[in-house]
Amino acid sequence: MVTFTYGFVAIVIAVVLANAGMLVVRRMVDITELRMNHDVADPLLSVVGTLFSILLGFLVAGTIQRFDEARMYVQEEAGALADVYRCAEGLAEPGRTNLQKACTAYVDTVVDEEWILMQDKKASPRAWHIYGEIWRLSAKFIPENDGQSNVHQALLAAISRLGNYRTLRFAAMGNTLPLGMWLIVFCGGGATIMFTYFFEVKSAKMQILMTSLVSTVMALNIFLLANYDYPFSGDVHVSSAAFELDRQLFKGQLEGPVNMR
Repeated sequence: MVTFTYGFVAIVIAVVLANAGMLVVRRMVDITELRMNHDVADPLLSVVGTLFSILLGFLVAGTIQRFDEARMYVQEEAGALADVYRCAEGLAEPGRTNLQKACTAYVDTVVDEEWILMQDKKASPRAWHIYGEIWRLSAKFIPENDGQSNVHQALLAAISRLGNYRTLRFAAMGNTLPLGMWLIVFCGGGATIMFTYFFEVKSAKMQILMTSLVSTVMALNIFLLANYDYPFSGDVHVSSAAFELDRQLFKGQLEGPVNMR
């Protein structure tokens, strides 16, 4: 779980370590010798910095895209559940009431139980059981006329969408950057920062400032990558607002019809 507090601490540590390495290099290497390295260090820094910035940019863009996809899966799943609840209105009793109660139990379980479990990449067995109950109630219903047959077909299609997007939601939990990729990110960021040590800067304060700026920007990008990498935890996460809206809708309909006058 990545929070802004942890991120701030990590950025401060990164800046301190970057400046500590820079001061060690200034103490161990003569400034005149650093001046002699400019012709080689300058083009190498351009190559390393450009390659790493492209890599980091693609990774950040990819994680933000996966984050948006996860949010879309949640919204589509909640929309499919609402369609199931509405389609149940066309069923005869007791099928209508039982199915609407199952939809209400499902949304309560997802919001109150499963959303907390997803922070640890876990699912709620109760939510899966209720989803199976929704399928069972719908599958055993026998239409008695053409109207109910049409409603039943729409109901089964909505449940199918519900299951598909529920599966995609859990697939999004495992679609994160592997450890090897994180190792590449940290090694590339560290190498880019260390290349800035090999330039002649007479003022130590000025070099500390420049090193701090470079390391801060690098750490901010990596922090952004970490924040969007897993969409269901941290300060930046996909909320359960779509399901909470479903819950309000279901409870409002259970309380009785709305007076439109």
